[in-house]
Amino acid sequence: MQFVIAFTLAIALMAADYYGQLMGSFRSLLLTTINPIERVATLPKHLYQLATTDFTNIDALKLENQQLKTELLLVKAKQQRFSNLQLEVSRLEALLGTAGQINTQSLQIATVTYYSNNPLSQYLTLDKGQLKKVSVQQTVIDAKGIMGQIIRTTPTSSRVLLITDPDHQIPVRIQRTGQRGILSGTGHDTTQLEFIPKNSLVEVGDLIESSGLGGVFPAGYPVAIITNVENKEGSPYFDITATPVADLYQSHKVLILSQATPYLNFDEKLPETPKEKPLELIPSTLGQTHVP
Repeated sequence: MQFVIAFTLAIALMAADYYGQLMGSFRSLLLTTINPIERVATLPKHLYQLATTDFTNIDALKLENQQLKTELLLVKAKQQRFSNLQLEVSRLEALLGTAGQINTQSLQIATVTYYSNNPLSQYLTLDKGQLKKVSVQQTVIDAKGIMGQIIRTTPTSSRVLLITDPDHQIPVRIQRTGQRGILSGTGHDTTQLEFIPKNSLVEVGDLIESSGLGGVFPAGYPVAIITNVENKEGSPYFDITATPVADLYQSHKVLILSQATPYLNFDEKLPETPKEKPLELIPSTLGQTHVP
């Protein structure tokens, strides 16, 4: 019975509200009263969402910051490589500039893979060997001057005895005066110019170049610069110290030279030699001999 009364009353209120808007004011009052309660009830949810969003943003920012740091590191690494490539280009240009002036030797570029600066043994190891037709006694230079000569080879490498090694000697001449001598290594990054008589004109700063005597080193390449000249009593020769011009322990790329062999030019036929005058054709025959 009570259910029927309540149901009838509810239907009546709904009909009255629909047709007469009688419950509008009451509904507004009820919603105004319930709204703060709803806000309080949903506050924990909003706090949870806010905290979750903040932590998510912090993690995203950390991840983005790490990615930016990684990218910056890669950019710096590439920049270092770019600077290294620029330096390599400069070195190769210097080598090619040197190579462009060479017309009596065949050459090839090699890379230094190891060096020894021991006072008793100063040498370099190159990445070219017998497979690249590298042989003993070939001259090795860098962009500045002679470094040494090849003394040992393997199929894939070769050893260069530096001009500062105590066992190394090279025939040289003073460029300014043409005075010839022998340049010997001291084992301490310097060389000693020997057999220069005291009546010779020699000064500090004079350039020493290869003389070509002996047939091992090509003539005319810079070797060292005189840094000290002493006149010791009781000796017929000056005591001269010289510093190599080549970057013996800094050069990464070097050139391996091989002395070209002079040849005769037979492009033109020699005239027939009359038997009664064989000596008249000797000058013209010798005149056709040249070094390329």
